[in-house]
Amino acid sequence: MIVGKTPSWRIVLKYTGRPVAVHVLVATAVVIAYSEFELTFLAVPALPVTVLAATVGILLTFRNNSAYDRWWEARTLWGSLVNTSRTFSRQVLTFLPGSLSNETSAVSSVPRAASRLLRTAVETSPHGGTLGVSDGAVRDRFGKARGAFIAPHAPTSEAALGVLQAPREGRADIPVLFESITADARELVYAQIGFVNALRCHLRRQDPFPSIQPFFHPSVVEALREEQNVPTAIVVWMSARLRRVLSEVPGVESMLRLTILNNSLTDLMNILGACERIKNTPIPRQYDVLPHAMVRAYLVLLPLGVVSDLGLLTPFVTAVIAFLFIAMDAVGRDVETPFENSYSDIPMTALCRTIEINLRQMLGETELPPPLQPEDGLLY
Repeated sequence: MIVGKTPSWRIVLKYTGRPVAVHVLVATAVVIAYSEFELTFLAVPALPVTVLAATVGILLTFRNNSAYDRWWEARTLWGSLVNTSRTFSRQVLTFLPGSLSNETSAVSSVPRAASRLLRTAVETSPHGGTLGVSDGAVRDRFGKARGAFIAPHAPTSEAALGVLQAPREGRADIPVLFESITADARELVYAQIGFVNALRCHLRRQDPFPSIQPFFHPSVVEALREEQNVPTAIVVWMSARLRRVLSEVPGVESMLRLTILNNSLTDLMNILGACERIKNTPIPRQYDVLPHAMVRAYLVLLPLGVVSDLGLLTPFVTAVIAFLFIAMDAVGRDVETPFENSYSDIPMTALCRTIEINLRQMLGETELPPPLQPEDGLLY
């Protein structure tokens, strides 16, 4: 995604340089033929050219609006993926049993304030601050992740913490953030990180295994290599793991938890299917080919309609108008494919990094990767 303060002329020239140069040469040839060889029949009335320009402008506007709708839907889906990833991880860390041997059907105890996060919820006297870092979820208008900030905190009050203390006899613990994180919960959170990276590679038609290998056991990675749709297979694996873990919880409690977690997995599958729909269903070719052909036809006729009035200025006017129309056509053709790893691509790599930072921080990890920053005005 282009996020730079100023447009890169390298990108601009890539899309418009050669075709604009061709039409300037055509305009120069028309001027030479009209003025030097007196081929006056080349001049045509300006009215038909003007009407054609209005028609081409309407077609380009319609096509570009449709292309942007596709791009914005893709960005909305990835925004939903960020939210669903956080929700699923929160549910995993709070709904899965912390100790299966002690789990009962009467789980109703209040969590102990053993985590730093819960301690901050009951502290009332601000004092000092801690250095926070960015996860890349909030960026400025140029795509740069915000820098470190000072987050105020309060000294721990043992009396206040006593509010969240509960007797442990006869009760089962509800796991909370940074507390009682089981191996199953950790694997599921890591699987969610693997899913978003697999989806990114799936949409860009890249090999997903270098990106997802750190988040799964080798046996799981080898099994995934046999699957044609890796993101779908990961969701199926997550569902099966949840079923196994919650099957050991007696009573209706397990079905309630499984239903809630299954809703999040369903949301993941819906996001996957919607992204595949955008990827596999381009704008109808007639909406793409017709405006492109009419732009080129109009730019060929343009010098013929203005040469009698502009004379030697015809190539310069043609260059300006050709740049505008060709740029509009190129922008629409590029934006309509938001998953092609191009300049106008959705910044899926940066969003995957944001999700990884958020989810690993939920696990209590402190050694987190930094958010991705734009390079040369581009955020991937």
